[in-house]
Amino acid sequence: METLIIELYKYFSQFVPKDVLNKMFIQPAVTQNLGYEEIKAEILAKDDTVRFPEIDVFVLSINEKYVEQRMKDANNFVLFVEYGDVTLNPTIAKGTKQTLSVTVAHAFPQNNNDNLNEVLIMNRCLSILNQIIEKMNADQNNNNFCRNMDLIIFPAELQPLDPTVFFGRGGWSATFKNSITN
Repeated sequence: METLIIELYKYFSQFVPKDVLNKMFIQPAVTQNLGYEEIKAEILAKDDTVRFPEIDVFVLSINEKYVEQRMKDANNFVLFVEYGDVTLNPTIAKGTKQTLSVTVAHAFPQNNNDNLNEVLIMNRCLSILNQIIEKMNADQNNNNFCRNMDLIIFPAELQPLDPTVFFGRGGWSATFKNSITN
């Protein structure tokens, strides 16, 4: 359980272009926490098979101020992962369960935007999110995947984002649980 959030960060980073990831790693060496360089190297070493080139911001955080700043920096699609409540039962396999929300969002331009353009943006957000969920399902069904973990416990609940509550961005969010053996 000690690496639960780190593993989420490493897993979801595979969907983000490497140039975006490289721009995110800005912590000066003298203030980096233990393991920073190793995790960074592992993330950047992953292949490019499932990266979405239109994602220009990736955030895994519960810090509202940080999330807000990153949303302001976004020009294209955003991948936002928010971790939530954890239930712990160390006496059973996969007894640590966590609620996750995975969101793909895009700004709604105020000028020169019509309804069809908005529909196309929302459709692409949903498409990216569905592809991520499909990859999660395929990964956990892969024979080489860790049998002590479920990346996603179905059903996942998908909801459209309200731009008035998500920094002027619309899109789709999937909420579900995952599990690991402690």
